[in-house]
Amino acid sequence: MTTGRWGREYLRKETVMILVCGATGELGGRIARLLVDEGHRVRALVRPATDATRLQEQGVEVIRGDLRDPATLGPAVDGVDTVITTANAIGRILGGATDVTIAAVDGAGNLNLIRAAEEAGVRRFVFVSAAGVGAELARLAPFLAAKWRAEQALRATSMQVVVVRPDMFQEVWLAPASGIDPAAGTALIYGRGELPHRYVATDDVAALCAHLVVAPDPPAVVEFGGPEALSRLQVVAAFEGARGRKLRVRHLPRIALAIGCRVLARLKPEVASLMGMALFFDTHPGTWDDRALRELGILPRPATAFITGKKAAVA
Repeated sequence: MTTGRWGREYLRKETVMILVCGATGELGGRIARLLVDEGHRVRALVRPATDATRLQEQGVEVIRGDLRDPATLGPAVDGVDTVITTANAIGRILGGATDVTIAAVDGAGNLNLIRAAEEAGVRRFVFVSAAGVGAELARLAPFLAAKWRAEQALRATSMQVVVVRPDMFQEVWLAPASGIDPAAGTALIYGRGELPHRYVATDDVAALCAHLVVAPDPPAVVEFGGPEALSRLQVVAAFEGARGRKLRVRHLPRIALAIGCRVLARLKPEVASLMGMALFFDTHPGTWDDRALRELGILPRPATAFITGKKAAVA
C-alpha cells in the first residue's frame, strides 16, 4: 500500500476492480493507463463497434455495452468497487458522429450508469463534471445541464461520490475547435474576453482523477484549474508572441452568445452548449486554482507552455 494526500493508505490493488467509462477517449484513456501502470485491476465499458485493441494490449479488461442500454450495464458493474466516468457525447458529435446525442448519453446514459452502479453495490463513484457547474450554467448549456442532473442524482445514492470539476481543457479551448487557429491566422474572442481562467492540461486532470479513484478518503468535490490565469485576449496575445505574427481577431458578442444558446438548445445542443459555456465564463470569473494538483505532487502545465509547444515539466 502507498500513502496519499487524502488519507493514510490507498486501496488494495490486488482485490479492487475499477470500471472506467470513456476509456477510449482522451481523458478516460489516460486514466485507465495510469491505473494499470500502478498495478490496479481495470475494466473498461466499451461500445460494441468501438476498437478496444489498445486497451486490451495495456491489460484492461474490456466489457462491451452502452450507457444508452441499461441491460448491458449489469456485467460492466458486476464485482466493481469503484466507477469513474469521463464518457460524453459532445466530443463525438463535434467530431462528426450522428448516432449519439447529449440527451441520450450525458443525460439518460449517466443516470442509467448511476442506477446500475448502486444496484450492484459499487462503493465509490467518481464523476468528471466541469468547473462552475450549477443551476445557472445548466440553464445555458444542455451538456452541463446533464452533468448537473447527474451530480444531483449521485448525491441521492448511498455510494461515496467524488465529483471532479476541471476548468476548461487546454487541448479544446486553446485550439482550432474553439476558434483559435494560428495556422489559419485567426482567433475568435467570446464576448469581451477579459476574464481570466485557468486552462488545464488533460494529462494533469487524468493524474488527479487516477489518484481520486484509489485514495481512501477523497473530498466530495474537487474544483480546480491550471497554474496560470489567462483571459481569452491574453491567450491570443500569447499565440501572437509565440508565432511572431498577428492573428485576425473576431469577436462574438455576448448578445449573440445568449441568443445562440437559447435558439440552438434543441436543434444543435452541442453548439448551444459551447456558446452557453463561453457566455458564462465571459461573465463569471473562476474562484478555483491549481492547489488540488500541487498538493498531490502534480506539477501542472501552464497554458503558455501549451501555446508555445513546450513539454510539461516533470514533478
